[in-house]
Amino acid sequence: MPERVTVEYERRGVAFGHWSEVELVRSLDGYSAVSLSGPFDHERLEVRRAFAPLEFPRVAVKVEGELVLTGYVRDTAPDVQATISSIGVTAYSIASELTTICVDPARLPLEFNGLDLRQIAQRVVTASIGEESVFDGSPGGAFARVRAEPDTPIHSFIVDLARPRGFVLSDAPSGALWFRAEAPLGLPVARLKGQPLVRVRPRFEPDNWFSTVTARAKRKTGKTGAAYTEVNPLYRAEHPRCHTLKLDDVESADAPTAAKAAVGRMIASVVSYTLDDLPTWRDPSGKLWTPNTTVTLVAPEAMVYRETELVIRTVTLKQSPEAETASLELVLPGTFGGSLPRGLPWEF
Repeated sequence: MPERVTVEYERRGVAFGHWSEVELVRSLDGYSAVSLSGPFDHERLEVRRAFAPLEFPRVAVKVEGELVLTGYVRDTAPDVQATISSIGVTAYSIASELTTICVDPARLPLEFNGLDLRQIAQRVVTASIGEESVFDGSPGGAFARVRAEPDTPIHSFIVDLARPRGFVLSDAPSGALWFRAEAPLGLPVARLKGQPLVRVRPRFEPDNWFSTVTARAKRKTGKTGAAYTEVNPLYRAEHPRCHTLKLDDVESADAPTAAKAAVGRMIASVVSYTLDDLPTWRDPSGKLWTPNTTVTLVAPEAMVYRETELVIRTVTLKQSPEAETASLELVLPGTFGGSLPRGLPWEF
């Protein structure tokens, strides 16, 4: 039986569960979104009210009763044909609002002295979207001084503070901003080899592959900013390729953490594998495929010659009249703050 996807309009008292097509995307370092299409019965008043454009109604999206996304409908697109009318709807998590909205001008200027990441999130994020942020672990030490610019989206401001502390930004099912740390290895939710693998797409980005990454913290008056270099332990080429980052909102003491986090992000952007057309939305234990869990993969044709534990970065669940499939984007462990891998999948 197909998975039942229900969209509940929280403040309008209606729910819709009959969709012809569904695409749900959840990510370890991105915000969740769901796109749906189904018949459009414009004669029903509750349908007209629910799908009115530009009203951003709040919705809860559930798969077989399990909450997977809380957010707002942004895109509404009716499709009128000779014999049938349909409606397309896209909803994004509450936290994704941070990518487009700025700080309320009534609360400017926003300058923070001696506050940690959780305290800053409380004043900027919670005040803007009404949801308390969630943290995996400690927010780290206080920042000496940081400032939110009036014309900068909140996400851009917060992500620049979070990355050097080893966090990536995502959303909890409640819609809250989630400061996530990479899950530990050793408990893969599946071991994938041969069937049911349908298609494996490796992706390599050599232009962004460096032997060292140097993080330069900001300078203070009369002092030289600290620099810290992190070596890429997976670099195998004979000639060096060096890269340097300027960290405007990072104190000198945080430069080592920032450099390590930058190496992790580099690895994530350079080496990944996408498994397409898995025939189920659920892992072998019966749970929905979920970002920030791990799987082991053996796929010699894709240059994964030995069993390798990989982190699920993004899950895409699709449903149509013809099929119900899942796609998993996999990255090397340690790319989002954990321990970096000791080797590469094609080494044997």
